[in-house]
Amino acid sequence: MNRTLLPAAWYTIAMNTLNSVLRILCDGRFHSGSALGETLSVSRAAVWKAIKKLQNEWQVKINAVPGRGYQLAVPLTLLDKDSILSAMGPQFQSQLQEIQILWSVDSTNRYTLNQASSGVVSGFAVLAEHQSAGRGRRGRHWVSPFGRNLYLSLLWEFELDATQLSGLSLAIAVAITRALTKVEINNVMLKWPNDVLWQERKLCGVLLEMKGEASGPWQVVIGIGMNVNMGSIKTEEIGQPWVDLQSILGRDLDRNQLAGLILSELLDAMHQFQRSGLSPFLADWRARDVCRDKLVELHFPDRVEHGIARGIDSSGALLLESEGVVKPYHAGEVSLRY
Repeated sequence: MNRTLLPAAWYTIAMNTLNSVLRILCDGRFHSGSALGETLSVSRAAVWKAIKKLQNEWQVKINAVPGRGYQLAVPLTLLDKDSILSAMGPQFQSQLQEIQILWSVDSTNRYTLNQASSGVVSGFAVLAEHQSAGRGRRGRHWVSPFGRNLYLSLLWEFELDATQLSGLSLAIAVAITRALTKVEINNVMLKWPNDVLWQERKLCGVLLEMKGEASGPWQVVIGIGMNVNMGSIKTEEIGQPWVDLQSILGRDLDRNQLAGLILSELLDAMHQFQRSGLSPFLADWRARDVCRDKLVELHFPDRVEHGIARGIDSSGALLLESEGVVKPYHAGEVSLRY
């Protein structure tokens, strides 16, 4: 290789090598370092560096056996744009302006926000195989191993003012449950405002980020992290009870099909919300409300409110009863107290 290349060029070559190594290993067979290097026209050292990055930074489990080479410990099916689109109805395909699939990104939401500043329009979607700095609500880290889950962000523009968007996160949570029903995931519950749970364990998180003027329009980035097959991720890395779809179903689920179904339901929900607000989603939300009539804590940066959750009002506010008085809350984080 030409050692006069600039650092950016070296980075591109290294990433291309890493991507190519992983694509070859996806066949599930053993490949020696020398064979990989010969196929990709790189040195064995470059192959070794790619393997180490996959193992250490992207959390891809790779068997290394002397005399045989490298093999993925767990088979991977990579995200594929055409497969995702084929899982969507034609009416929804036409509503997507663009769909990008990234190998690795700090955060799909941050990437989408940057793209919005560069002029991309409503209907822009991005999925990533890996996030190095995935984010949950309140700045929490979202554990994002490579090729196992869904990390998805969708940009949508609403001709609504800020107050009319107050129930959007609830509508999105309902849209996700509708997609899950189509892959036979039943008994999904919702924790205000938008956590998706199964048997009181977190299955999916939603992060909304918005920018616009008070009277509209608003650009909204909808970020979704769905646990599909977490593998051997340690629970302490997440810090709360969690579950994945593989554990629920007892089998692997096609991430491309799931991504297509979620995008379809999200696009349908965006149009419904623009026309009718939260109203079309209230019945589904209330039927899945895991907090209703239970003791909860509502956490704010400076205080904690205690009471009994009494559902949500028509705007999506949490109704909390304390000392016989019911008050609506539009912010805060709920903790169940069983």
